[in-house]
Amino acid sequence: MSAATHSALRVIALSLIAGYVDAVGYVELHGIFSAAMTGNSTNFGISLADQDWPKVAAVGTVLGLFFCGALIASLLRRGLRAYRHEWLWIAALLALAQILHWAHPGGTRSRAEILLLTVAMAMQGEVLSRFSSVSVQTIVVTNNIVKFADNMVGFLWNARVGKPAFSLAAALPGLGWASCIAGAFLSVFMRHAISGYFLLPIPILIGLCFLCPDELEQDRA
Repeated sequence: MSAATHSALRVIALSLIAGYVDAVGYVELHGIFSAAMTGNSTNFGISLADQDWPKVAAVGTVLGLFFCGALIASLLRRGLRAYRHEWLWIAALLALAQILHWAHPGGTRSRAEILLLTVAMAMQGEVLSRFSSVSVQTIVVTNNIVKFADNMVGFLWNARVGKPAFSLAAALPGLGWASCIAGAFLSVFMRHAISGYFLLPIPILIGLCFLCPDELEQDRA
């Protein structure tokens, strides 16, 4: 399997997780994202202007926790022998969120477990954002859409002069975008199908941790 194929699998897996977790957080927190901080920052500003203090507190908490999660991830990256082990920490956060969810009587919900997802997503965003030397952010799709559109235009432009070449690396931003949508789609069914829906990304994270570690370290560098 080529390095580009490995990168594609990682982009698909991580973007699927991000879309899944973000959708779960959006539903459980009633319109607040676990990963998409652009939307949360906009909502925070609007809530401030409207003096909607409960919303300000809720969104501000998520923003603050996301920032703290990024700080923690940065510290772990400098302290761990292999940065990819941070994915195991993310898996541990998801497992803790599931334990808290199961601990609630009668299936009631608490924001505590969803806020753990916010920290997990911040850590995921900090761990890896380059795949086969291509910059792809797996928790934010806006930039991926723009990059994919540019790659498509580049392909069509070169095709006009008889030089069509669309590599798998050029498709990585589009794969990230599509996988994020797929993750959100999947979350709807999983939330209604099983009680342990926080656990679904954990096997994927564990698999990623041990998938071609040498290539991972090269991407991170």
